[in-house]
Amino acid sequence: MNKNVLEHLKQQINCSEIFRVLSEDRSYVQQVAQKFDNCEKILVIGTGGSTLGAKALISFHACHSGDESRVIFVENTDSRNFVNTIKKCNPDTTGVIVISKSGVTTETLVLFLTLCEIWPDFDYVEKAIAITEFSDRNDLRILAESKQVKILPHNPKIGGRFSVFSIVGLLPAYLGGVNIDAFINSAKTVMERTRDLNTVEESKLLVDAITMYNLFKDGAVDQHVLMLYSDMLYHYGRWFTQLVAESLGKTEKFGITPVLAIGTVDQHSLLQLFLGGPKNKLYTIVIQKNNLETPEVSNENDSAIINNLRGRTIHDLMLAHQETTIEVLRRQSLVRVIEFDTFSIEALGALMMASTIEVLAIAHLAGVNPFNQPAVEAVKTELMQKIAGSEYEPLRKICSV
Repeated sequence: MNKNVLEHLKQQINCSEIFRVLSEDRSYVQQVAQKFDNCEKILVIGTGGSTLGAKALISFHACHSGDESRVIFVENTDSRNFVNTIKKCNPDTTGVIVISKSGVTTETLVLFLTLCEIWPDFDYVEKAIAITEFSDRNDLRILAESKQVKILPHNPKIGGRFSVFSIVGLLPAYLGGVNIDAFINSAKTVMERTRDLNTVEESKLLVDAITMYNLFKDGAVDQHVLMLYSDMLYHYGRWFTQLVAESLGKTEKFGITPVLAIGTVDQHSLLQLFLGGPKNKLYTIVIQKNNLETPEVSNENDSAIINNLRGRTIHDLMLAHQETTIEVLRRQSLVRVIEFDTFSIEALGALMMASTIEVLAIAHLAGVNPFNQPAVEAVKTELMQKIAGSEYEPLRKICSV
């Protein structure tokens, strides 16, 4: 089994488009981005895999640098939030990127169509881009062509949740100030190390993947808790949740339910369940040794706790929480710790590639196709029947704007 999974991964790395794009010339991304040089803000319209990867990169960079990103994601069909977001943007100084692999994602289409209604005089020729397949049945392509929007090809062999390493993730990320070269080079290093392995046992990543598969296959656990000790990694966690759920949830006999937790906040919301509830979980905890320096607490008074904190920093307390939580969880559950010296865009690249390889390994062991989502497609078909039906009259209790 171990030999087979390694051979399968090597074949994927050598042949699959999701890995091949790591070697593409990224100067093309920079050339395309010049279209938005004069834009103060850029709206990225999409949902699911079309935005989760790029959002993980941009939110990480914004939190790490302290700079507010000019890239704004419009992802959900929440009309109030949509209108409030658009109100904050000046159409004269805003660019638009619309992303849908298939071009038939209803949420993306209705958001873009509504934007067209609100901004009828927007310069779609000079300040808009659509990323979609060049397929026959593609409503986004038809709409983009009617507006003379520049269309970039979405690789038909790369599903949304695997597209972060392609132009789908890299163009918004670059526009948001992310060092995409550092991100890709780090991801590529993890990929190459896996490709160059002689045995599974040389890779902790693959050993962990096999261990996870066996635990979930045997029913010992059914939830994978990803606990991230950094606000910078929150949207990486959102991306990870889709990657695991949509890639592996294909059969009633096998599945992994991903659970996202952020330390230390979720020690005050989920930790009680983790420790006191069912022991059906394994844990991956991601931590860093070093963080931004803050002043040591110097206040001294009659409070024992405050006196104990004297001479400590915010990160000192974070380290103490990490260590304590890991120790307590390990007394009763399987815990994997991934530690970085410091969180950086290189660390994020390594994390996202490692997550990708791990999911592909587990999918191979479980005998499921990690690249499709048949149940989701079935829901889409039923949705189209509902909204196309003459009997469908939605309740429109919407406040006027």
